[in-house]
Amino acid sequence: MRLGVILFLSVMLGAEVQAAEARPNIIVIVVDDLGWAGVGYHNKAMTTPNLDKLAKESTELQRFYVYPVCSPTRAALLTGQMPRRFGITTALNGNDPGIPAGLSTIAGTLKSAGYHTSLVGKWHLGKATVPQGNGFEHFYGFISAEVDYYKHTAKNGRADWQRDGKAVEEEGYSTYLLADDVVRQVKSRDKTKPFYIQLCLNAPHDPLSAPAELVQKHKSKGEKLGLYAAVVEAMDEGIGRVLNVLDSEKLKENTLVVFFSDNGASGREGGDNTPLNSGKGSVYEGGIHTPALVRWPGRMGSGVGLAQPICVQDLYPTLVAAAGATIPAKGKVDGVNQLNAWLSAKVQPRDAFVVSVSDTALIDGDWKLIKFSDGKKALYNLKDDLSERNNLLTKHADVVAKLSVKMDELTKGLPEVEVPKVGPGSGAGQGPRKR
Repeated sequence: MRLGVILFLSVMLGAEVQAAEARPNIIVIVVDDLGWAGVGYHNKAMTTPNLDKLAKESTELQRFYVYPVCSPTRAALLTGQMPRRFGITTALNGNDPGIPAGLSTIAGTLKSAGYHTSLVGKWHLGKATVPQGNGFEHFYGFISAEVDYYKHTAKNGRADWQRDGKAVEEEGYSTYLLADDVVRQVKSRDKTKPFYIQLCLNAPHDPLSAPAELVQKHKSKGEKLGLYAAVVEAMDEGIGRVLNVLDSEKLKENTLVVFFSDNGASGREGGDNTPLNSGKGSVYEGGIHTPALVRWPGRMGSGVGLAQPICVQDLYPTLVAAAGATIPAKGKVDGVNQLNAWLSAKVQPRDAFVVSVSDTALIDGDWKLIKFSDGKKALYNLKDDLSERNNLLTKHADVVAKLSVKMDELTKGLPEVEVPKVGPGSGAGQGPRKR
């Protein structure tokens, strides 16, 4: 009798494991302030061998759009909504409420579908709610905008490093600590459940710091560029640890990996968005068009490019569809499921979308209309002019009129935005801004 029970339990466990393996594990890797030219597969001056290898095994999302700064991008990823709906249009400060409680989230939806969910790294979505209140069962990392890579302190000098709501003191380089936490989770996973892991590295956000051997390696590039290159290579090493554990645990074939940056690079730290115009804080391409890869072996193409316009809020419905799950009826999303485009590696028809902060950019196929906070506009054809050098506003009044109607429809009902007096979004200097 006991043997029969044991056999029965073994069969049931085996069935549970098979059911888990039928759904893809999902790892979303978000890096911080990495520009278009910050990866080796776009720029040979950068040392990113693990990302270069990943690119060869992935579909490159060649037109992937985010928001100009980090908090709106993270809110859009989590909720699938335009973050302006709940007042997030810039990087949040420590006392800002951030995302409202009770929203439908990608983590919560996948958790309800039987996934184990965790957030490792940067939160930066305010104090109104915490990762564990938004569907994440595990959180390891920091709450604020930035941390010292070794001291794990926020900008105010206070410690900002925790595990599941409890402060922890640890020694080590933040990139490696965060990557290694993902490695531990994968190795100790519940094999009856697929997992959703969101790894949000602070690299290469300032204040820049890197292991001494990497700083020395890149010294010849100069102090500023050398340090930036060292931080990026360390970032790549951390990502490599995560990818390697998928190999060693034989999970590569059934794990969907997404990689992108939360916004474009800031030239202040040495980042590079070439050939895109401007950078972090701007709705020009250099601020909102970032490197992005998706790998799903056997389901998606490898070493291919997809020119489909995709926005970060599309990831929620797309990844939920890949998991075979459904968004709850109460879950309002602005994003659109892009799974068919991913699987076919072919551009599919889609409606226009907006990236709206104090300035607003509308993407509609090859056309891009920008409306600045002072009411002025600019029009670009990105197929012919990816660097946004030629403002076609006066040459295509009909296109401007048509796209303006679409922009008004998509932004109707959104809260007004307090316009900064200086800097990005102030309406100053609407011409192409090269760093």
